[in-house]
This record gives sequence, C-alpha cells and structure tokens, in this order.
Amino acid sequence: MSKLNQQTCPCQSEKTYQQCCFPFHIKTVKPVTCEQLMRSRFSAFVYQLGDYLYNTYHPDYRGDLSVEVLTEQTVDWKNLQILSTASFSDSGYVEFKAWYLDQGKLFCHHERSNFVKENNGWLYCDGLIYPEQKSGKIPRNDPCPCGSGKKHKKCCAK
Repeated sequence: MSKLNQQTCPCQSEKTYQQCCFPFHIKTVKPVTCEQLMRSRFSAFVYQLGDYLYNTYHPDYRGDLSVEVLTEQTVDWKNLQILSTASFSDSGYVEFKAWYLDQGKLFCHHERSNFVKENNGWLYCDGLIYPEQKSGKIPRNDPCPCGSGKKHKKCCAK
C-alpha cells in the first residue's frame, strides 16, 4: 500500500492518495463536504473498496446492493471531472463526469448525485444519470478525456 499512497489520487485532487482519499478509506477522518465524499467514492471504485462504497451509501437507497457487487471491477475508471457542487447543512449534490474504459472503448458517466448528512457524516443517496452525450469524434491531437495528459491518439484512441 505504501507505493499506492505516493501516487496521485485517482479523484484528480492533485494530492497524493495518502494526503487525499486514503484517510477517508481507512476511516481516520470523515469527508467534510459531499464533494469530498464523491471524490473518495470515485477512488474507492478505482481501488475496488466495496466496504467503503457500501458504508457510504445511505441504507434507505441501497436496495439489493452488497459489498461483493460494489467490489467487482466491471470497468477501468480513468478520470473524474467535478462540474458543480453544493453542500448545505444536511444535504448537497455533486454533478460530475467519470470517464472509463469498457472493452477498450472510452465512455463517460455523467451524473448529478444527491447526498445527505446524518450523524455528522455524508452519505450518497441517489443520482440523476444524464444520457450519454453524442459529442462526435474526439480530435486525435486533443488531450485524452481520460485524464492521462497524453494526446487522444496516443492514449484511448489506440
């Protein structure tokens, strides 16, 4: 885990994982805002931390979800873009785009997630998932939307 802790956090905070989401994942501190919870949940999806995902999911909204289902890696999460966020005293939302690879193709999950604050901690409830946008082809020389920092032609367009 020590090598992992020195890497840039998957949530795109520009901090190391050790300085960012790791303390949330090991429960030494709780996220102060719903955006911090959203970022830590994205990192938990990247690292397949089903226990964390399950425990930060509001019990009234879990349905048939289980830790095992939340631990399964079905796609390769690449990048998180926070579009807007608001935290109020007992609720909040985060609109984001999460880029992922599935069977070698790049996709974008666009959602406006709803959160509540209970017992001095934030919990994910549900979200409005936007339909996949048909934005056309990504120009080969543009930066790859996966967040790698490489040109699209040298990254996900391969």
